[in-house]
Amino acid sequence: MIINETDLFKGISFEIMEEIADISSEESHAKDTVLFERGEKANCLYILEQGVVHLVIKNGGSLVYTLTEPGEVFGWSSIVEPGLYTASGVCAEDSKVVKIGKDKLDRLFDLHPDAGLKVLRRLGGVFSKRLSNAYQDILSSGGHDTAPSYG
Repeated sequence: MIINETDLFKGISFEIMEEIADISSEESHAKDTVLFERGEKANCLYILEQGVVHLVIKNGGSLVYTLTEPGEVFGWSSIVEPGLYTASGVCAEDSKVVKIGKDKLDRLFDLHPDAGLKVLRRLGGVFSKRLSNAYQDILSSGGHDTAPSYG
């Protein structure tokens, strides 16, 4: 299963990875399947196994972040507060994903807080990469030759 190759779980012991695999399920979805909607309660974490998934935010215009690489994580809102999806997840082509339920993952991290902390640290890397990509997209579409502000 792809979870063993996912950056999010690097550094987690073999035993805990087996427990994560036990609470995971593989799913196949047809093109245009909506996995979750922006604003919904985030019940699951997903890992792309194959295919293409768009993360879509619509608010007047729309912003689309495309996931194409096996092992990319999405639906991470399920493991952070406030627990609502920040984008809609839509299969842009027939796709295969690994799905992990929030409640089961929470229980596992309650039993193994060191593993939970490692995952949260790795998740920070996912945030950072996506934010950097968004900055690049904004700057390249605006045509301005200015340096981004990082807060």
